Amino acid sequence: MSPGQRVVVVGAGITGLSCAYRLRDRGFEVLVLEASDAVGGKMSSVRRDGYVVNRAANILPSSYAAVRGLAQDVGLGGRIGAMPVVLGVPRDGRMHRLRASGPGMLVDGLRTSLLSVRGKLLLRRMLVDALRMKGSLSYANLGAAARFDTETVAEYCERRLSPEVRDYLVEPILRALFTCNADTVSIVDFFFAAVNFVGSGMMRYPGGIDFLVRELASRLDVRLSARVTSVTDEPDGVRVSWTGPDGVSRVESADACVLAVSGAVVPALYPGLDASRREILTSKLRYCVTYAGHFALRRRPSEPSLVVPVPRAEDENLCVVVFSHNAGEACVPSPSAGLLSTYWLHEWSSSRRLRTDDEVIAEMLPAMAKVVPSIEEDLVFARLDRWDPAVVRSYPGWYTHVARLGELADAGGRIQLAGDYLSASSTNACAVAGEEAAGRVARVLAGGSVGSAVAR
Repeated sequence: MSPGQRVVVVGAGITGLSCAYRLRDRGFEVLVLEASDAVGGKMSSVRRDGYVVNRAANILPSSYAAVRGLAQDVGLGGRIGAMPVVLGVPRDGRMHRLRASGPGMLVDGLRTSLLSVRGKLLLRRMLVDALRMKGSLSYANLGAAARFDTETVAEYCERRLSPEVRDYLVEPILRALFTCNADTVSIVDFFFAAVNFVGSGMMRYPGGIDFLVRELASRLDVRLSARVTSVTDEPDGVRVSWTGPDGVSRVESADACVLAVSGAVVPALYPGLDASRREILTSKLRYCVTYAGHFALRRRPSEPSLVVPVPRAEDENLCVVVFSHNAGEACVPSPSAGLLSTYWLHEWSSSRRLRTDDEVIAEMLPAMAKVVPSIEEDLVFARLDRWDPAVVRSYPGWYTHVARLGELADAGGRIQLAGDYLSASSTNACAVAGEEAAGRVARVLAGGSVGSAVAR
């Protein structure tokens, strides 16, 4: 690296901040431009009346090695640790609870009446298939799983499992993670989740889930309310045009740029994007719309579960409830208070774009009352976060395009892409994508071949 080489990173979510931090560690001068008025994106939190609300991401599985590595490197490693977690799955008016990791998970899985004996025996097939696919389910190169990407989860369940296993185990996991039903999602997403999340346990973290992005941002030059309008590759460097909160247009000159934003907006920002990637991002990439409803309660419910994935038979539109107060006291003003975060089906959310926040919250409350009957009388406040786009909405064949995006990762040279569409939609995958992009930029500016980077 030559002294004074400068990189602009567009986007201050976990993708952009992990990329910027790794570039800064390599000695680059880094500027981060963020369109919103806060850092973190879907890893952000808000604070109100003593409650700490995680706006999108809520849990950190222990398998999130890239997130743990970043936390360790910025001095937060001692503030995260393992956390015992209970999952609750409702069926026919009864909550079936299972410990989420360790020997307790196996014991509870054998004892639970959530599934019949036949359903439990069929899980051996799923285990065999998971072991067969495991080597292809990498955060850094999920395109390697393209050869398995031939059917939806519902089609796989019909072929290998049973309607019961689909309805009360497989689909609730999918709905909780991707806010989609089994008849639309690629089987790769389910097995990625099964291999990387299920049974891994959870990390306890300090305060809101924004603990890491805030610390990363504090070590970087981050400009908020900075809306980038175009990125171009010129003979003498990269030009980044943006408008600040004062409405004044500016142009940054840099040696390289990383677009750490939603894949849906990349083609408009980057006119020089090659035709192959432009075609994938404009016509093949799909995102979910996910509405997150948060409910602060003066009295916490008695439910001990941290996460309650909701089967479609129990409620068509409510995908998952997170009892955030069960993760620790830091998110609520007192030990008696409660905080719930809920995530709603893509189709339901997208059909309510024109309704007000109050109207959407009013529709959420009856479904929430099935889980917490006293929710309206205990409600302190409710908040709605509209994620549009939210997570990538996969389908059979999508990971063929992910593989192609991986093959073309070096095509941009000094302008690199990073985001959840390059792997699976998760906090850790975003952190890996940011670190991978930092490695490619470093090699491009050093005059070397991009090749493939090895992530945590």
